[in-house]
Amino acid sequence: MKKKLVSFIVATFAFANVTGVVAAKNYDSLPQAVWSQTTNADYIPIQEESFFVPGKETLYLHVGEERASETKVWSPDTLRAVDPKTGKVKWVFSFAKAGYGWPSTEGPFAYAPDGTVYAYFSSEGLLYSVSPDGKENWSKRIGRELALSDGKLYRMGDGTLIIAAQKSMKIGAETVQFLSFDKNGKQKVSKVVSGKLNTVTKNQIAIEVVTKEGDTQKVDVYNSSLQRSFQYNFPKGTYVNFYTAFALDDGTFIFSVIPKPKTQKLIAVSPQGKTIWGRIIDQFGFAFKAGSEYLVFNTHTKKISLFNQEGLVKERILANLTLPEGDGLPTANKTADGKLLVNLLSKQYIFDAKTLSTIHEFNQIKGTILDYRQNSVIVFSWQENKISMHLLN
Repeated sequence: MKKKLVSFIVATFAFANVTGVVAAKNYDSLPQAVWSQTTNADYIPIQEESFFVPGKETLYLHVGEERASETKVWSPDTLRAVDPKTGKVKWVFSFAKAGYGWPSTEGPFAYAPDGTVYAYFSSEGLLYSVSPDGKENWSKRIGRELALSDGKLYRMGDGTLIIAAQKSMKIGAETVQFLSFDKNGKQKVSKVVSGKLNTVTKNQIAIEVVTKEGDTQKVDVYNSSLQRSFQYNFPKGTYVNFYTAFALDDGTFIFSVIPKPKTQKLIAVSPQGKTIWGRIIDQFGFAFKAGSEYLVFNTHTKKISLFNQEGLVKERILANLTLPEGDGLPTANKTADGKLLVNLLSKQYIFDAKTLSTIHEFNQIKGTILDYRQNSVIVFSWQENKISMHLLN
């Protein structure tokens, strides 16, 4: 789910290893693009989204398209398949269809490993399945049960499609509406549960339980069949920051809690509902996912630390990085070749995943790196409304 506001203390840093300066390739601007993809009209957005189809030289992009007649203009979404090396368009699938209108969404599509794509358009109540060769598998109108038009689509590890929407937002009486479907579009379950949608993994969905002030905070976790797997109770008197919760690739849930004033602790909960570990971090530290591991970034101690389930892997003192206040959270992803792609908002980095040494450093490049592989980057530029590929030096 989309996370919004976070404010960082503005400080100036320069990246340096604990034992010395790290040699890295720095970029104030990117090399000339090998290729770029954009929409057919400046005002129509291309979304901050891409997907490499495993085992195939195909990259998917989520692109809007202008459709015009003599009297009207529409902007339906398309799925664009391109060759990731050359940018040559292989095929384009338009979601516009007679009787369906001109659907578009800012929400991401859901992708299967075989290249099948699923798209949900909440405003129109449409669910689509597109084949790896750009043909419609099936489509259907759904979502009449949903009270709000903010439903999000998730593809679970077993192929189940789940649409989740916050049905009631009344404080103290929040509820979540679920609809689930099999890969062929057959509806399986329609269910409303009490609470607030929190974190979704490949196999489970965490719901923040509605509690009264002073009561023990809890989380309910549901499986892909939308049956409750377990309820986890946090220690009594502990405040849970559900806003910053996340999950590792192995399904472990990580929650930031405040057991007492000026103390912050991370609690890891297994997919079976057991406490794996609890770790104290600095009160100014911010933890976020990095594949099967996680990072803790601290604005006061100028340190970034990499942890796995066993404990600390590596840490570095940071420098020469100005962190902005306002919207945005740092993010990290494991790349196709096992590196760490880290976005610290005003700078982006490719780190070695074992040593945290810098391989590439990107300074104010006017774009967000979506993917790194074979010494190239796929970059989304909001200002220029395009996605481009660049070979690095």
